[in-house]
Amino acid sequence: MMSLFEASWVIARRDFVATVYSRTFIIFLLMPVFLFGVAFAAGQAGENADREAQQAQVALVADSQTAAALQQARETLTAHTSELSFPRLRAIAPAERPAIQARALLADEAGGYSAVFTGTLDHPILTGPAKIDDSVGRRMQLILDEARTRSALSNAHVSIAPVGFGRVLTQEAAGNLRSVRHLMARGAQIVIFTVTLLLATMMVTNLIEEKSNKVIEVLAACVPLDSVFIGKLVATLGVSLLGLALWSGILGILYLFTQVLADWVSVPVAPAIGWPIFIVLALLYFAANFMLLGAIFLGVGAQASNVKEIQTISMPITIMQVMVLLLAGTAVSAGGGFLPWAAYLFPLSSPLSMIALAVQSDSLWPHLLALAWQLLWVAIFVRLATILFRQTVMKSGGRTSLLPMLRSRRA
Repeated sequence: MMSLFEASWVIARRDFVATVYSRTFIIFLLMPVFLFGVAFAAGQAGENADREAQQAQVALVADSQTAAALQQARETLTAHTSELSFPRLRAIAPAERPAIQARALLADEAGGYSAVFTGTLDHPILTGPAKIDDSVGRRMQLILDEARTRSALSNAHVSIAPVGFGRVLTQEAAGNLRSVRHLMARGAQIVIFTVTLLLATMMVTNLIEEKSNKVIEVLAACVPLDSVFIGKLVATLGVSLLGLALWSGILGILYLFTQVLADWVSVPVAPAIGWPIFIVLALLYFAANFMLLGAIFLGVGAQASNVKEIQTISMPITIMQVMVLLLAGTAVSAGGGFLPWAAYLFPLSSPLSMIALAVQSDSLWPHLLALAWQLLWVAIFVRLATILFRQTVMKSGGRTSLLPMLRSRRA
């Protein structure tokens, strides 16, 4: 009989060819591109709409000179920050009783005012709830200070010419490096997590189909059951890498031929370990993460008899993966302590945590240890999945060894 790894290669090649040469494979590859594109566009539009909707609006119930001074001060401040950094100001003609008018404006739902400014630059009054002091109140204070400063200089016939900084340019700053690498680490974790979860579901669906058609029993009668599980993991991993190659190629083409996207994607800061090694580690950690999660999904999927059952059983695993992602996030933001080390050592969070470490640290030896550690747990998870399948589905328990990889051939 073939050895464990020879049989695994046969199963992997069978599943890979059957998947790649299927009619729906192109749709499978293009669908994530379409979904992520739509989600990104909708997210950007929704984010801009939310920012505009959350931007406060302040009514200026004051004379025209005071309102104009405040508007000009706001324009000066937003020119050096952003339009959304300060509340919008709207001039309202003052009534006979400004205090009563201010309360009426705050009660007007159509106007949507967060606060009302009354009085003058020297005797200002801001009417509104106390909860706006930390946001609208402080920003209105900055606008008022800028307006009063400009008014005082104008009354004293003093003009101050703007002075530009004399710049000494450096290659990079440690603070910028840390900030950008923090975002890169988060992004790498989310990409690996999302793609793994997406493709592992496909593998479980395929397993359920073959189980209902009695194909698994036929394969298990011909080759070791461990080979079936390992082969399916390797085949789906190969399909995943092929999909990643296509998606990366599409992004590369957009990067080369779309100048706007090229300017947005361009990242002048490299990972601490360097781009070549980082790309290799990203592929290895994606493979490790996929094999770990896929082995668990295979073990769970082997217990289900239809898609409805697998959806019910997989939900706790998906929730667990979200918790694992949160645990891995502590390796990015935490300065030290127990949680980062737990994220590095816990097998399910180890790939996500280590890819973040590759962005933030230039040490190579921890990755060699981590990959060996993760490979060990892949073997353990696959073995546990086969034991569960043999004892609960095939009803052929008996004494089983936890590490059959120590044997090159099975009698």
